[in-house]
Amino acid sequence: MRRDGIGMNIASLHPFLDSLGLPPVDALAAMRQHGRANFAESGFPTRRHEAWKFTELRPLIEARFQHFEADAAASVEAAGDADRLVFANGRFDAAQSRIGALPDGVLLLSFADWARREPQAAAAAFDLRGGAERAFLSLNAAFVGDGAVLIVPDGVALPRPVRIIHRSRAEAPASSHVKTVLRLGAGASAKVIESFDGSGIYWSNVSASVELGAGARLGHYTLQNEAVDAFHTAHLAVTIGAAAQYDGFLLTLGARLARQDVQASLAGADAVCGYSGAYLLRGRQEAAVNSVIRHAAPGGRTRETFKGCVADRAHGVFQGKILVEPDAQKTDAHQLNKTMLLGDRAVMDSKPELEIYADDVKCSHGATVGDLDETALFYLRSRGIEPEPARRMLIEAFVLDAVDLVEDEAARDFLQAAIARRLEISEDGR
Repeated sequence: MRRDGIGMNIASLHPFLDSLGLPPVDALAAMRQHGRANFAESGFPTRRHEAWKFTELRPLIEARFQHFEADAAASVEAAGDADRLVFANGRFDAAQSRIGALPDGVLLLSFADWARREPQAAAAAFDLRGGAERAFLSLNAAFVGDGAVLIVPDGVALPRPVRIIHRSRAEAPASSHVKTVLRLGAGASAKVIESFDGSGIYWSNVSASVELGAGARLGHYTLQNEAVDAFHTAHLAVTIGAAAQYDGFLLTLGARLARQDVQASLAGADAVCGYSGAYLLRGRQEAAVNSVIRHAAPGGRTRETFKGCVADRAHGVFQGKILVEPDAQKTDAHQLNKTMLLGDRAVMDSKPELEIYADDVKCSHGATVGDLDETALFYLRSRGIEPEPARRMLIEAFVLDAVDLVEDEAARDFLQAAIARRLEISEDGR
């Protein structure tokens, strides 16, 4: 099949369906078939689709990936006081994972193990609605091999954070499709820190589903630090119940092409959604965030702030919409995107939106794109600080302002350390 002159032979993406890791039961087989049929019908999105008008998918579409072998990736560092699930080339690595004693009723396991226990529930976790704008979700359903599952029953608070670590090592171009499921019952609470990194040319395609019951609280923090030649596509679907709170953050550092789609629904009264992020792009990197945060009930509160720096010939994209439905009176929603351009050929496309159908709301949005503050740079230089360290100090302060929105101290430290490492590498030119 072809769309707009671009080859779309789905068989070339993954010829080894039987070796993907999930049990061959009817529910999962039907899910895979549905995903394949959806993609065969729609193909990839194009720039004619509004949500994709700023994203250049051609390098990903024209690449050819084989199925990742289940070889172990490099070892991971100890994650401190945390339970951790480690995935090597998209498959659960039991040897490097560590799960301590958990409260009664809590499930923390790989998606493949959950699918063996509850195949009907696992199959139901996928969005099978189809259409070009959901092409990556269709591919995820068709070719998913593994992922992480956390289910916390009503009233239970996890005693430790959960680390989900994805490592990819590609000798030849390869791809993995992973699924994350996070479900918290009424009054439950948890903190999850997720990270992606690797080496070589590969494609990580991620689908995450988050469901929060009434009064639940989840901190969900993601570091995307894939290899410089890698591709990273991710979709996050969040449903927030009454008086529940979602605190999410995305730090984008890696990948040749990165795309994060977010669909959040404040489904219950007085729900709270915090989804923010930071990005440091250089070279010819391209990274996009497309978010739709829907207020469907009264009294909801949203805070969305994305800040970052784009250098060299890199391209950043932020498309964020806050939608307030007629029943969502007393909504309080604010959205902000600020970008610093560090090169004459760096590009940032920013498109914040408000769509409001209720009349008793407090909503605002804004976007700014500018250069490095020359006055502040002159001040630091006048104090004897060399040019590159001075630039780094200003860049770090600008980006860390967004990281300060993260409520969890351990997650803030983790993200701040990743930013410091990135800026040290940039300064050294390696």
